[in-house]
Amino acid sequence: MRVFILLVGLFAGIGAVAEVFRWVDEDGLIHFSDRPHEGAETVVLPQAQTFSAPAVRPRQQTTEAETDPGEFDGYTSLRIIRPGQDEVLWNTAGLVDVQVDPEPQLQAGHNLQLFLDGQMVSGLAAGQRTFQLSEVYRGAHSLRAEIHDADGNGLFQSVAITFTVQQTSVQNPNNPTGPR
Repeated sequence: MRVFILLVGLFAGIGAVAEVFRWVDEDGLIHFSDRPHEGAETVVLPQAQTFSAPAVRPRQQTTEAETDPGEFDGYTSLRIIRPGQDEVLWNTAGLVDVQVDPEPQLQAGHNLQLFLDGQMVSGLAAGQRTFQLSEVYRGAHSLRAEIHDADGNGLFQSVAITFTVQQTSVQNPNNPTGPR
């Protein structure tokens, strides 16, 4: 095993055309080198295995899907990615980032609607999947998302998630149960 590890380490930096020499010393230890040694034999190495990764296509960020309307068979899921279920958010200054993931992607003319603590959130940009909610203060909150068509009809809704916003107390800044 020791010889194998030595071989791997030795050959890691040697090019494919370099010669490798092997010999056994008077104590019976096997040695390898890239320099000739008296009594050494040349080791024939197999060609190194290589790998070429396929070209990466850039992922396009779209707010509305560019699909043929005839192919759309309805939504299969709508998940709230951020905040996570039962996540505790510390010292947010009232701001909460929300990310929603519809499957398939949001179709042209369809919009997401968010409901925070049962109340519809107004002022959301049409076709977006990420939002920043403001004035979300200390306490437990629920969040639900819905997909609506251009006429305002509800098409699909997510499962409601709950999250909690915590603030470090001014009266007890050294709270041992606070964030670290």
